[in-house]
Amino acid sequence: MSGLDLKEKTILVESLIIVLVLYAMINMIFGIFEMAEFGTMLNPLLYYTNWSNILAAVGAAISLYCLFEGIIIPKAVAILKLASVMMLTITFLMVVFVLCPQRGWDILFDFGGMICLHLFVPILAVVDFLFLTEIDAMGKRDVVLSLVPMLLYAIGIITVLLITGNDDLAPYPFLRIHSQPVYVTLLWLVGLCGLEYLLSYGYTKLGRRTNPNMK
Repeated sequence: MSGLDLKEKTILVESLIIVLVLYAMINMIFGIFEMAEFGTMLNPLLYYTNWSNILAAVGAAISLYCLFEGIIIPKAVAILKLASVMMLTITFLMVVFVLCPQRGWDILFDFGGMICLHLFVPILAVVDFLFLTEIDAMGKRDVVLSLVPMLLYAIGIITVLLITGNDDLAPYPFLRIHSQPVYVTLLWLVGLCGLEYLLSYGYTKLGRRTNPNMK
């Protein structure tokens, strides 16, 4: 990408995010190409990974619209992009350190779609946020607001599990709330919230140094 200017790089990265997410989600739903078993086990909307990638694609689409229209990205969209890059980082870390050791590395390196959601899109989202996207510098209030999508996901998935009473619907081992003590579930949630806050805070601080657009 060395021969491209900043706008062209931004268009390329944002477009790739959208295309990769669409490819993975369409293939996950319709099974056009063979995927790792993990990718088709449950309803796609149960997975934190998929929600974080969908948020990234939505943020990328709105960013492209703003770029072509020559308007400033709204603060709400900037927070959405921060939330998605933080959630995608959590996705990558969870896959590498929790899921792959338990279920195999094909979860990460599956070209049916998992490699897009677990590796390619997280990398592109980080590059976009830290080097390309044109947003204002973000503060602690924005960091706190970036946790809202994750909290909504947590509330939603736990509600589904409580209503159904079926841990087999749990998309991740640590969400098997009926077969583990309540304090274990709470520890996981508190730990993830703490990690997500630190990641969001770190991205906002680092972005001020790496992204010339964060004034």
